[in-house]
Amino acid sequence: MDHVRGSSLAWPESLETLRPFILTWWSGRTIREMPTDVHALFDEAGLGNRHINLALVVLSPKGKVLRSTVPTINPGYFRGNPDNQGRDFKDQLDELFHGLPLPTIKLPSHPKLTLPDICSGGQPAGVRISLKFATNRLNHFRTPVIEAVAFTDELVKSLQFPSKVVYLDAARLHPWLEQMYPPAIMDGKGGFHKITGKLRLSPVDGKESGNGPRFAILTGDVQFYLDNQSRTNYQGSLQVALEYRGIGPDLFALRGVLDAVVPKGPERIAMTAAIESRPK
Repeated sequence: MDHVRGSSLAWPESLETLRPFILTWWSGRTIREMPTDVHALFDEAGLGNRHINLALVVLSPKGKVLRSTVPTINPGYFRGNPDNQGRDFKDQLDELFHGLPLPTIKLPSHPKLTLPDICSGGQPAGVRISLKFATNRLNHFRTPVIEAVAFTDELVKSLQFPSKVVYLDAARLHPWLEQMYPPAIMDGKGGFHKITGKLRLSPVDGKESGNGPRFAILTGDVQFYLDNQSRTNYQGSLQVALEYRGIGPDLFALRGVLDAVVPKGPERIAMTAAIESRPK
């Protein structure tokens, strides 16, 4: 049950349609991860033991399931256009709620859209990862994807200033790398079987340079293996510039990019991931 990534310009209107009825929501990758009460609702709705990207359930005031649906995706209808995709989803919501008394909702004239950010402390607090996909035959993934990832203790330690060339296992950057895939490509368990690679972290001038700004470069190839049914795998080339200030080894800021070509059926989707540190 892959979490929802990306959105269309028509999505705020769809969200406002749903807002008066949203009691709670849950997002996870497998049915086994469901809390007990969510699992009971899932079973009552008759959604079955299958992979679902998004399911909607309408309850009565007493909590009884009235209707449920798994929205369909109709590429032939919206042809990769985010606006058309949003309108298509809105049409399905209207069908789901047909015949039910709905409150009158005044939509905001200019809905405010914000990018995801990091809530934790630290300097930097984390990174923002932006995914962009090249034009392809089926016109998949035209809407950019943006993820915010907080720094972990292991990430902070792994990216300390190197006094000499060191090599890092790609697994140390797993919180970043696990975000780098096209939306709706995970048709299995919704994760990675493994992410491998050896990355080279080196000071720019080969030595520390006093109290002034210091820089390092992280480069290498990363192999991605999805745990989906077709065992999709692809390789990405990672390049990151890191900045350090003061005499300590801790990271101050970074910017990087990963380029990959991801197979999707007969397609080969060119993907670029931009990585930028976020201050606290």
